[in-house]
Amino acid sequence: MIEKHIKDRIYAKYSTHCPFCSYQCAIWVVQDSHGFRVEPREFATNKGEICIKGWHAAALIEHPKRVLNPLIRSKKDNAFRASNWEEAISFTVEKLSQIRSQWGNSSIFVYGSGSLTNEKAYLLGKFARVALQSSAIDYNGRYCMASASKALEMALGIDRGLPFPIDYIAHTDLLLLVGTNPLETMPPIRTHFDCLKKRNKKIIAIDPRPTPTTTYADVHLQIKPGTDGILANGLLYLLIQKNKIDHYFIRNYTYGFEKIPNSVSSFWPAKVETLTGISQRELLRVAELLETEKNIVILTGRGCEQQTQGVFNVLSFINLALALGIVGKVNSGFGTLTGQGNGQGAREFGLKPDQLPGARSNLDSFDRNYIARLWQIDEKDLPSSDKSVTEIFDSLEKPQGIKAMLVFGANPIVSSPNNSKLKRLFPQLEFLLVCDSFLSETAAMADVVLPTAIWAEETGTVTNLEGRVLLRPKILDPPKNVKTDLEIIHLLAEKFGYGVRFSSDPQAIFEELRRATAGAAADYSAITYQRLSRGEELYWPCHSFLSKGQKDIFLSKRFPTDKGKAKFHPVYPIAFPEEPNSEYPFYLTTGRTLYHYQTGVQTRLIQKLQEKEPSVIVEINPAVARHFGIKDGQYVLVETKRGKGYFKAKFSPNLRLDTLFIPFYSNGQVEANALTLSLFDPLSKMPSFKLCAAKIQSPTEQTTHTEIRKEKK
Repeated sequence: MIEKHIKDRIYAKYSTHCPFCSYQCAIWVVQDSHGFRVEPREFATNKGEICIKGWHAAALIEHPKRVLNPLIRSKKDNAFRASNWEEAISFTVEKLSQIRSQWGNSSIFVYGSGSLTNEKAYLLGKFARVALQSSAIDYNGRYCMASASKALEMALGIDRGLPFPIDYIAHTDLLLLVGTNPLETMPPIRTHFDCLKKRNKKIIAIDPRPTPTTTYADVHLQIKPGTDGILANGLLYLLIQKNKIDHYFIRNYTYGFEKIPNSVSSFWPAKVETLTGISQRELLRVAELLETEKNIVILTGRGCEQQTQGVFNVLSFINLALALGIVGKVNSGFGTLTGQGNGQGAREFGLKPDQLPGARSNLDSFDRNYIARLWQIDEKDLPSSDKSVTEIFDSLEKPQGIKAMLVFGANPIVSSPNNSKLKRLFPQLEFLLVCDSFLSETAAMADVVLPTAIWAEETGTVTNLEGRVLLRPKILDPPKNVKTDLEIIHLLAEKFGYGVRFSSDPQAIFEELRRATAGAAADYSAITYQRLSRGEELYWPCHSFLSKGQKDIFLSKRFPTDKGKAKFHPVYPIAFPEEPNSEYPFYLTTGRTLYHYQTGVQTRLIQKLQEKEPSVIVEINPAVARHFGIKDGQYVLVETKRGKGYFKAKFSPNLRLDTLFIPFYSNGQVEANALTLSLFDPLSKMPSFKLCAAKIQSPTEQTTHTEIRKEKK
């Protein structure tokens, strides 16, 4: 939609959606004599609100630090030199062909992103499997939604973060938030929270940290880090003991419950208090709220998921939801809050190694044959693998490890755990290609960097956190020598001899995507650009043009599992991979803050956001700081068994005494993920970002001045 307002000095006003998180707030991009700016737009999710990141998203459109030409690393001085597209693409394909010839197809690893549109995710997955014939593919959602995705598939049969619309939050009677801080990471969700509170309904937040969300909540259960599943088992123990579970729902719509009473029998209140730090009084109060409220929504986030037992943690809260009978009930249910802008859509279209478009299984013969026919290849030539990026990076130093890597829209050097190890190993790759709009830390290590269009310069669809499909239209042309990711994939495929199978037109790709998903779990077959352009509210699965898809996919009480019912899973918490001790006495946990998004590649370039939080901070309880002689704002040495760095102290008065928190973005000097643990959940392959042991040290005056000088540079 374009409206002309010449008399108001507005040249054009474009209707679109924010490029950042999965909330996908509706916005206007306004072009006037000063350039571009963003204004909020009324929409069902954000209700006319946007966060500070969204307000400043337009600053990226004409940013002076954009990569504007292909770059090739010179062998002579190891520096980048500007190139042209023909040379850069030819050089890339030549190097990849040599590596394939010597080491095999799967020596090339394709790494995507939850920031890619549905069309890009689909085409990139197809490119890896058809043009490169590589089984080595994954995306940065492995570090985000992997544990939740696995648990949803195991218990409910389908991976949709929110299987119900976001407005259930406003109309429920009790909201239970587990390890998530949406009032800081997706602030416009507050409009739904406010509606709930105006009805005098309650919010319970489970989080080791005090956050804007826990402050807003009526009850804050400040658990010992890593004990989320224990707490859920304790609550379920009480509900079973008091006979406050929904026997009718359990009998008719679930299976496997017979093993649950025994699995939670050892989680009596006194023991749960000892293990979690939550008093028996608080535990009983929460159990009473769960048993008395009619409608309940339970939402998990990265806090309980980014652990070596992340899948079990999520399953434990799904068990709680099933026992209460709230799944498939209006204004109730269980869900997980997706993080990245298209974190939901990207994983549905083939960026996971074990998954094909439409959330089809890469291990299922029918699904494999269906996609192979569509892609005009033999089923036996369709690579099959379930090896995750976590495992692929672990094997980098081994002879059978990957030799080349293609990165689209991600920054694994900062986002991966124990990244000091990666920084040592990445230079050993024979070839690294990065496609990005800006020179991220990963791009700075590449052999070739290909400049890509940003969100305002291309058309594409995304799927928000509630399974709603949205069309983001092209607003302006990209700079002269910048191409879209779709154009880049097409050029690479063309050089490999597959050009006719890889269109660069987003609408044509979406039409193919519709065919690829027809009849699958994530069915987009009846969603079209025309319907989306008309403003229709469409959700997947959507297999009929007479339907708008399914807002609440479980209202029929039918679950896409082997028995058509939801499945209970006994959960037995395991020992932490790394416990605090006398040398490393603190739990270190990581996460996002208000002013920066993901690794901060884009938000660190927006001056007004960077001014708000220029340093990577470490949150410390003031009592702990006094013990170590640390002042608020001083630089503190934080160290684990994997690395160390200086972080600016930020006092958090109500933080647990045994806990430290560091955001996972970088300031170019230090990153939280130099410290984190690379051990991972055996089911989801999710690394333990939220749990490792650390120590702190009061800085010397000389150190403090040195770190300040580094930051100013």
